[in-house]
Parts: sequence; C-alpha cells; structure tokens
Amino acid sequence: MAPETEKPTGTSRRPRAHARSPVGDAAPPAAPVRPDRERPARGDGGRSSPPAREQDLSLAKALFTGLIRDDLAYPFPAPDPAEQQTLNMLLDSFRRFADESIDPARVDAEERLPETLIRGLAELGVFGLTIPEEYDGYGFSYTAYCRVMEEVAARCASTATTVGAHQSIGLKAILLYGSEDQKRRYLPKLARGEWLAAFALTEPTAGSDAASIRTTADYDAATGTYVLNGSKIWITNGGLAHVFTVFAKTEHGEAGKRERKVSAFIVTRDLPGFSTGKEEKKLGIRGSSTTEVRLDNVRVPAAELIGEPGRGFKIALEVLNTGRLSLGSGCVGAARSLIGTAVDFALKRQQFGKPIARFEMIQDKFSDMMTDLYAMESMVYLSAGLADRGVKDFSLESAMCKVFGSESLWRIVNLALQVAGGSGFMREYPYERTLRDCRINLIFEGTNEILRMFVALAGMQAPGEYLQELGKALAHPIARVGLLYDFAARKVRRAMDAEVPSWAPPELRREALLVARYAAALAGAVEAALRRHRKAIVEREFIQRRLADAATDLFALLACLSRASTRAVEGGAERDVLLTRAFAKGAWRRIRRNLRQVVKNHDPLRAQVAELCYKEGGYRF
Repeated sequence: MAPETEKPTGTSRRPRAHARSPVGDAAPPAAPVRPDRERPARGDGGRSSPPAREQDLSLAKALFTGLIRDDLAYPFPAPDPAEQQTLNMLLDSFRRFADESIDPARVDAEERLPETLIRGLAELGVFGLTIPEEYDGYGFSYTAYCRVMEEVAARCASTATTVGAHQSIGLKAILLYGSEDQKRRYLPKLARGEWLAAFALTEPTAGSDAASIRTTADYDAATGTYVLNGSKIWITNGGLAHVFTVFAKTEHGEAGKRERKVSAFIVTRDLPGFSTGKEEKKLGIRGSSTTEVRLDNVRVPAAELIGEPGRGFKIALEVLNTGRLSLGSGCVGAARSLIGTAVDFALKRQQFGKPIARFEMIQDKFSDMMTDLYAMESMVYLSAGLADRGVKDFSLESAMCKVFGSESLWRIVNLALQVAGGSGFMREYPYERTLRDCRINLIFEGTNEILRMFVALAGMQAPGEYLQELGKALAHPIARVGLLYDFAARKVRRAMDAEVPSWAPPELRREALLVARYAAALAGAVEAALRRHRKAIVEREFIQRRLADAATDLFALLACLSRASTRAVEGGAERDVLLTRAFAKGAWRRIRRNLRQVVKNHDPLRAQVAELCYKEGGYRF
C-alpha cells in the first residue's frame, strides 16, 4: 500500500473535502462556552429518535452536536448466523494453512512472500472475500471481512498488507464504481487470485495532497484511448499485481476554459509503456511488494475508465474511507497475538523469586494493553456493523478506528517489548519485527495527522452550518423564531444533569453518564471553537487535533459501553464490564484535558518553539 494511501472495507457515500470550512462568517457573536466548566449535560440518551435535522448524522458526527444516537449505538452488532458458519470454516482452514505455511520471520528475512503462500491463499479464496459470489468471491460482509483480516494480521503483517492492498483498495474502485462489463472481466480472476490488484495514487509530489497529482491522461479520439504519462511511488503489490487502479488528470471544459480533473483508470501490466521499479527497502512489512510504477505513453482503452471522467478524486476518497476498517481490524489481530506472547513470557520469567507478571509495574502495562485492545475491537466491530446495516456514511467511524487502532497497537508493541526486556530486542522473538511492521499503520491510508483534520472538520460541519443559520436568525428573529427556540432549548439541556442512555445497565451507569456528559462538553467545545475562529478553524490544527482526539476517545467509550451493555442483557458480562470500566477511567480524563485546552492553551508558545527549530536548523547547544 502506498504509505499515504491504502486498504478498504466500508461504504461512506459522502466524503467531505478536508479544507472546507465548517462554518461561515455569520456565526452569532456570543461568549465562548467553557467545556471544562460546564455542568453535566443531557446526552439525549433516552431519546428514541433524533430530530429531523440530525437524523442523517452518523453515530460519530452526532457526537459533535452532543447527541447520542441510540438507534445506531445500541444494541452492539451481532454476526449474521448463516454467514458465521461459512466464516468459521474459512478461519479454521486458514489457521491450519498458516500453521504449516506462514513463517513471518522467514518472510521478513527473505523480504518476499513465497509463491506457495500466495497460491495457498488463493486456493482458500482469501483474495475474494469482499467480491460478490456472482463474480466467484465469498461476498462477505464488512464484519466477516474484518474478522478474516484480523486473523491474517495476527499471523503475518506482510501477508495482511498484500491481501489488504489487493481487495481493500486495489480492486475496490472496480467493485464500487466499475461498469458491469468491467466487473465481469476483472473480478472473477481477482477473486480467484489469478490476478492481484494494486492502488496507484501517491506520487513524488503528491502524498496527503492527493488532488495535486501530475500524472496525465490525454484522450485520443482517433484511437478511442487515453494516453497516460507519469509515475507513482510506494505502490503496495507493485511488483506482483496485474491490475492497477491508476489515478490521472484528464482535461475538461470548453475551449479556452479547459481544466484538469482527476479520473480513475484500470491499467494492466501487459500494456506497452507500463513498467514497475525495483522493490523498495523498508523498515517493516518487508515481505510485501512496494515499487514505483512508471507510465510512458501507456494507451488505455476508454472502456477502462472507472466511473465518470473527472470523478476520480471522489472515487479515491471513497476507496480509502471504506478501507480503513480492515486496517483497524488488522491492528486488533496483531495486538491480540503480541499480548498473548507477552503474557506467556511474563508468567514464565522469574525474577526475585516470583514471575514478573506479579509485579505491579508489569500489571500496569498489561492493564493498558488489555483496555486499549478491548476499545479497538469494540470500535471496529461497531463500525463494521453499522456498515453492514446499510448506514451510508461511516467515514468518521472508519477514520477513528484507523487512528486509534494504529496508535494503540504502537503503544501495545512498545509495552509488550518492555515486558520482555532484553529478549524483546532480539530477532529470536517477534517483538522487534512487530515493532517495525506496525509503524507503517500510522501512515497507511491517510496519515493520522490528515485523518485528525478530517475527523475534526467533518465533525464540525453540521454544528457550523447550524451556527451559520442561527446567525441569520438573529438578524431576523421574528421570521426565524423556531430556530432560536431550538437553540435556547439546547442551552437548557446542557445546563441540566446528564441523562444516562436508557439501554445502559445499572452496573455501567457511571460510564453511561460519562458518555452523555462529554458528548455535551464536546458540543460546547466545538461551538466555542467555531465562534472564536470561524472560517480560520481550517488552519487551527492544534484545536483540530484536540477535538478529533476527544471525539475518538468518546466514540471508543461509547463502543465499549454498547458492547458491554448488550452482553449484560445476554448474561455473563463480567469481563466486558471490567474492561469498559477500566478504559473509561483513562478515556474521560483525556477527553476532559483535550476539551479544556480548546479554549485555554499554550499553542502560540508551541508555535514559537517550532519556528525556533526551523530558524536554527534543529537544536543548537
């Protein structure tokens, strides 16, 4: 996967532009809300259906307005029984195959996947998990696909990267936007693993700013082909794939007003002028193929254009938005595997006459690892369940899963390695390899910095539009009395005690109260930020980071609460209640700290220190 772009699983039909301001100049002049000093507010937890204006908000976007959407949050999704039977058989077959054929240490040392491994995965059908049965795939749901990717990642990161790059992003544009002819020509062979796929977007001068790509596609009417010229870098599966989704700029508009927009194409390796470079030497995931792709007057038939011309940027965003769930599930699998290894080591390693597992500093590490993993897992499968229910927009949820999952895995690997001590530093054990392998997750499929901007700005869009309308209402109060009444009602709700979501059991009342309280506080902090910065909020990345982190922690806590509450109804929820309570202890404090610093912070000082670093070219003694 190209390090600034990668994998898929999901379907967010309304991606938002990163740089769009969520509020206009008409925001009403009012005193900023101090979220840290607000009293607990109702999270509307007992509301059975949200107001008409809020019905279209996703679960995560609703949190930015202070609303807990009970209809989406509860109950926690359950797997489809019929699909689960097929999934279990596949997982059993994969585990047997992995035991015999996947040696992650060898893959890492040889920096390649053995041909027998790729053939074996193809025979199991692993390359066709998301492809419908009519095209020779399994037609799995998002939940089932994430479950398989979790298992693959638990065994070998390079293998998971190859599989994910193939179907999470490589073929996803064909699946989502391809014509019926394109699907019938490509998907069956891709499902059977006869061909592998890759996603070619990133360029030397276009990483996070994907709209600035320079690869061109000029239409030749005489031959009915597009002539592609340019290069792509860091393309996962570049040396293995036969089918590439390539993004290039095509000309549009009338004479004298021509402009170039991004379009998406299916490009195959056998076309004249297409070539790939040597394999890149990487820090981790060394067994996966990563190469440059070069396009030198490559003639692509017009029939290989994916979707409408000039709509490629939307397609790229959609593919990446939907792909981040599987990356999150891969982080879950890797973390689960490593915690098991660390537990085994800690129970066997004797120091000072007892296993190191009995020392509180070691217990502290396992507590953090377990609660982070429970939250990661809950977020991924709540989000996947929403996608399987047909919720159209889960772009924020998938971004949150990717950011939280990749950074939690990074922490877990560090803690597990520390538990192992000197052994963790040695290649004989999996810690150092996992450390190298997992670092790319913070960069894959949109860097975590870009995704934090996306979460914050997309989350603030609905509150921003509301405040803009409110500003207009203040200019014409008689005509817009209804909107002003709604605004006053919201203020009153925030001043009242928080109402626990009706579905939370008594043993989780405190955690439910925290979710409601900090959903209201998040809404207050968003309102304060929008009033203070208005359109300039697009440039206030210190603020965006805090809001994104607070919202992500809040979504994680809500996912844990939903899961534990659902299990409580079924019985035997002691484990879930324990982990939810433990996660909540840290999460609400992080949320409170981030929201307080939306208004009161030392951001100018931090900016000055950064400028000093730039001026001096680093740190000078």
